[in-house]
Amino acid sequence: MKLLIVDNEPNIVRGIRHLMETEAPWPLEALTATSAAEALEQLERHPIDVALLDIRMPGMSGLELQAVMRERWPACKVVFLSGYDDFSYIQKAMRGGSVDYVLKMDGDEAILEAVGKAIGELAESERMSRLLEQARAAMEQSLSALRRDYARQLLAGTAPVRQERFDELRLGLDASRPVLPLLARIDEWGAVRSDADKALLCYALDNIMQELLAGSRIVCFLEEDGLVGLAQPEPDAAPDGWAKRLHDQLEQVQEASRTYLKLPVSLVAAEKAVPWQGLPAKQAELRRILFYGYGQRKEMLLTDRVLLNHAPAGAGQPSEALVEAQNRLKQVLDADPALDMKLLDDFDRLPALSRQLGGRHPFLYEMYNGITYMLLSTANRSARGDESEPASWTARLSSLDAHPTWEHALDALRSALESLLESRRRESEAGTHQVIGRLTGFIESHLDEDLSLNRLADLVYLNPTYLSRLFKQQAGVGLSEHIASLRLARSCDLLKYSRMKIQDVAAKVGFDSATSFGRFFKREMNATPQEYRDREGGG
Repeated sequence: MKLLIVDNEPNIVRGIRHLMETEAPWPLEALTATSAAEALEQLERHPIDVALLDIRMPGMSGLELQAVMRERWPACKVVFLSGYDDFSYIQKAMRGGSVDYVLKMDGDEAILEAVGKAIGELAESERMSRLLEQARAAMEQSLSALRRDYARQLLAGTAPVRQERFDELRLGLDASRPVLPLLARIDEWGAVRSDADKALLCYALDNIMQELLAGSRIVCFLEEDGLVGLAQPEPDAAPDGWAKRLHDQLEQVQEASRTYLKLPVSLVAAEKAVPWQGLPAKQAELRRILFYGYGQRKEMLLTDRVLLNHAPAGAGQPSEALVEAQNRLKQVLDADPALDMKLLDDFDRLPALSRQLGGRHPFLYEMYNGITYMLLSTANRSARGDESEPASWTARLSSLDAHPTWEHALDALRSALESLLESRRRESEAGTHQVIGRLTGFIESHLDEDLSLNRLADLVYLNPTYLSRLFKQQAGVGLSEHIASLRLARSCDLLKYSRMKIQDVAAKVGFDSATSFGRFFKREMNATPQEYRDREGGG
């Protein structure tokens, strides 16, 4: 730690340097300068951590020197030293970003305190820098996972298509241009058994695609048995015929996988790029092609044009409404029922989608039975001995055909969902009140004991930080403030109505010594314990 002392009076510089070398509780090297010009030379030669600047110096003042330092050495913390109690100077110094402003007449202790404050802020800045660096490193490591999660949402049609998000995840794709989806499936793994080896080979396949699909920007996301790819032409590539060239290049990818990875790969791609909003339906179509397959169903190389062999365009293919409804249903079924509003919002998007399907479409049965199962399963898991709630739902939700209309069925489902969420809310509130009640009762009867946050958290089986936050939410005051107020009230009663010695009163309210109790009492009551006892007539 390097400290630079700058003052145009050599005696003051020597005195402060001696103070720092003999009294400072921190290991530091004190450098000196008697002018701003000399200080700049020191700053050029040494990495200065804290600078103690005289605010008024001939030539360049301390304020002017600080402005230069803020531009060139922004990490250096500045403390101003002055012989003048001038508010305008103080105001300018603090606006310039200094840590503190000390008057020379305040003495050595004030100077040491100000430098200590600067060192503390420096340590905090360094800690935050380390945390940010660690966060950046973790972000880099988790980027592939974030991309994969976002891709799943894009493919499900549940994530907004935003260029800002593309750039954050470094996808290299253009949200304003259509995209061509493709799927790559490893048909047989051969001797490969471990998940780690499978993931490694999928990464290798990704590298092959990146190398061989010249003229394309392609982002691949790992799946259990292969990859999902999203491709667009390079900005400088000719768009005419791009998709055809990509399809031809996929054959090279297949051959390279067979040759270098010893893995048979099936590839299926869209014939042409589709708008982003059409991506969910298109990728569902590609998965259907892979699922049913052709021939021996190995090393297939297909586009969605193959569907034209079986039916007129559009016949038998999932509509966008069906795909979106299926994806929305999956969100509802996968949601955490604790996220009340999110769950209701996802549910409320289903009716409009389902009405587009019309009649008694098979998906309506899937939707109804899926949500009914989720409700009953969640209610059974959360019920604490009260089975009346799920039992009452069983009668109302036993069958879709029991409802006269689809709208009636949806109303019954939403009513049951609201009942479940209300039941969970009551259950959560009851549990919270029980915890807080147990905690406050324990505190009141154990004021003479250790009431540290860790001990109290162990008592109610909660994380200490969470307990502190929960107590403040419920009680309106912090846990430590609550304990302090109870100890103060108890000590006042004992001082007023008993003849106990003050050190015994201190022990009764949890203080190790009469001295620490006295400081606490004086701070809260603006009187010492003895003064309070004399005033109130106690003892």
